[in-house]
Amino acid sequence: MSVRRAYAVPLLAVLVASGCGGGASPVGGPAKATLTPSATASTATSSSTSSSTAPSATTSARPSTTPRTRMTTAPTRHTAATQPPPPAAAALSPVPRAGAEPTVRFPRNEPAVGSGANASVAPVPDALWNRMVGYSWTAGCPVGRSQLRYVRVNFWGFDGVRSRGGVVVNASIAGATAAAFTRLYALQFRIRQMKPMDSGWGRNPKGPGANDYAAMNADNTSAFNCRYVGGQEASKVYSKHAYGTAIDVNDFENPYVADNGTVYPDTYFLRRAPAPGVFTGGGSAVGAFTSQGLRWGGSWSHPDYQHFER
Repeated sequence: MSVRRAYAVPLLAVLVASGCGGGASPVGGPAKATLTPSATASTATSSSTSSSTAPSATTSARPSTTPRTRMTTAPTRHTAATQPPPPAAAALSPVPRAGAEPTVRFPRNEPAVGSGANASVAPVPDALWNRMVGYSWTAGCPVGRSQLRYVRVNFWGFDGVRSRGGVVVNASIAGATAAAFTRLYALQFRIRQMKPMDSGWGRNPKGPGANDYAAMNADNTSAFNCRYVGGQEASKVYSKHAYGTAIDVNDFENPYVADNGTVYPDTYFLRRAPAPGVFTGGGSAVGAFTSQGLRWGGSWSHPDYQHFER
């Protein structure tokens, strides 16, 4: 038994040493570091202390998981305040009485339609043509209905009210006529009334056509009227009005001087002083027509201040 005990002790020592990891690692494998209990405790304590006093490298590198709030409201732009345009005039002051007045001071005109001059050009409508036949148009006239146009436009009346009227003109000057009266509206140029020559004026007592003398005395603005030259009917020469290529505006304020010296309809405004509804040489109102290729009769040797033609 003593012999067995002697061999058993060394063998037990070898087995204990091998079980504690002191033996060699497998060939080619890494060596394992073994910490003693004291070293392990020291390392754990150091790690715990470091994590409580400073953020770890892993924590500082990780992006924040807190969602960021985005600006959803567009930035406010600061722009200069724009002043609204002044309101369009609804009415002007009535024109005071002059030294001479037409048969009707403030005619009853149609109300204005739409804003501004609102000019329009259209064929002569049936109702108007029916009133013209036998008066401002008769058989044998140099132009027919198909060559004429009806120009409608707003204007400033002598009563200060925005009104609407129309003239019948040759189709060749319809656009120019609309543009000229649009310009007069912008200038706030006064027009007494604007009615086509038709049965409402009666027949001309001195020849064909509607009664232009009644229209002049009423200070009516008109254009087409198949008649002879005013004051010279014996010549039987058709006026430019018979072709629709002439326009008379504010006859009373802009009189016509015939070749024999007779003044129609009144001599008062031969003084040509600036006044509402009066055309003066070089003025903007005359330019409204001459800029459209129409000639002004006010510059003739026997002036016709109311007259524009092409």
